[in-house]
Amino acid sequence: MNTLILVLRLLHIVSGAFWVGSIVLAVLFIEPTAKAFGATGERFLAHALFRMRLLPILVVAATVAIGAGAAMYWIDSGGLRIEWITTPTGLGFTAGALAALAAYAIALIVLKPQFDRLATLLDKPPAGEVEAPSSQGRPEIDEARVRRWSLIQVSLLVFAIAAMATARYLP
Repeated sequence: MNTLILVLRLLHIVSGAFWVGSIVLAVLFIEPTAKAFGATGERFLAHALFRMRLLPILVVAATVAIGAGAAMYWIDSGGLRIEWITTPTGLGFTAGALAALAAYAIALIVLKPQFDRLATLLDKPPAGEVEAPSSQGRPEIDEARVRRWSLIQVSLLVFAIAAMATARYLP
């Protein structure tokens, strides 16, 4: 059992750190910088998400973190025993897990369809190579919605980390 817990913890922590760190970096720094560069920045984001495969890699990292976390939660709770779940430790892990699951759902349900629209930019020539640049043919992306939900996602992930990091030490 110790080897299983060790493997699950490594998978959970390493993939979770990559997932959360990448999202925080992207939302707080890369996305605003890309926005400042206009159409060139949009192409940069499209390239990073789809050609460099960042989007599917983040989905895999998040899925591994959640899966390993769920397995550890099952083991720690003795099969979801309510007596453990309602302890301070159980409540801390539960709150963190729910926050991470909400962030995951936001990414897949709200944000991914918006980002998929960016992929169409990769099939078009850069703005400088077309005869008459215009907004026609640009993907319809609700930037305010993406920004709002991205910040909510970051907040949920930071809360999840804080809750899980302190759960075992709650009085």
